[in-house]
Amino acid sequence: MLEDTKNRLQEWGEWVRSGGPSLGYSAVKLAAGSGGCTVPDDEALAVDRAVASLKHREPCMGKVLVNYYVRRWDYSMIGLDVHMSREKVRVLLRSGEAWVDGRLFL
Repeated sequence: MLEDTKNRLQEWGEWVRSGGPSLGYSAVKLAAGSGGCTVPDDEALAVDRAVASLKHREPCMGKVLVNYYVRRWDYSMIGLDVHMSREKVRVLLRSGEAWVDGRLFL
């Protein structure tokens, strides 16, 4: 089930980068490829709401998720941004994925 959530987060990141009507990520520079995004808005919005809720509840964890899935940063880059080790970033990312999974599949 968690693999499905990771796939949905990847699609959501693509959707945000392609200009999807995101809930609070308008500051992210768009980097859409020429192919565009094929994720249905309703599916992407469900993930977007879950991530927005996570950012409200656990801001650092939400930031790690956005940096990884939207900005496509690696653990080292995220660690520099949030002032944490790569290992701590990995743990926060996995925790955030599990949290989003719980919100999507209540």
